[in-house]
Amino acid sequence: MITKSKLHEIKNNWDKLEKSLNHPQRVRLVNEIISLLDSEDYYEETADFLETTTLKLSHLTELSFLDDEKFLFLLNLADGNLDLCYLFYHFPDEELKKFIKTFKNIKNVEKVVSIAAERLNDLNIEWNVEKENPWIPKLESLAPDVWASLADDSESWIDFSKENTKKIRRFSTHSNHTLKTWTWLYDLCQQKYAQGLIVEKNHKGIKLEHHIEIIKALSLK
Repeated sequence: MITKSKLHEIKNNWDKLEKSLNHPQRVRLVNEIISLLDSEDYYEETADFLETTTLKLSHLTELSFLDDEKFLFLLNLADGNLDLCYLFYHFPDEELKKFIKTFKNIKNVEKVVSIAAERLNDLNIEWNVEKENPWIPKLESLAPDVWASLADDSESWIDFSKENTKKIRRFSTHSNHTLKTWTWLYDLCQQKYAQGLIVEKNHKGIKLEHHIEIIKALSLK
């Protein structure tokens, strides 16, 4: 059980944190609050005393693990909002740059928090999809002209529809694809490799560079 004196000390810092507009001071106060929480066993009791949530305390704990410079950098980006700072901490660097560039002119911080949470959720879904289907980023890494050339090849494949040729060509002109369309392309490449239609060299012994790229990406050889 956490002592009453410690709870009151935490509450004193908590009240200062909620009032403070000074970013370096907010970093310091978060660190002091978390340092007073010796164990996660006290989170529920402390959250009730502060009239907040254990989730909020968990988020602040994660932020307290950052070095002060990184913490302050993210807090400045988040305009001092700790909820947004926590979300920014979980963004990959490139995704964070894109997000800031896209939404920097929105003045309503709560709206930005909501948008950031949704985007982070989308990213987590994308990461899970890629984790379960590691061949997707390998196909994504291939240049668009690989798929344009494969679409050209497909025009001579027996019993291959024009509609499917168009589907291949879309991978050379469109960047947004679903798991379903990537799976279709992956299965197609596997099938055409097995049929001898995706090969390193043609019947004249000439290297087919776009085929080689696909074979390497999917480790078909």
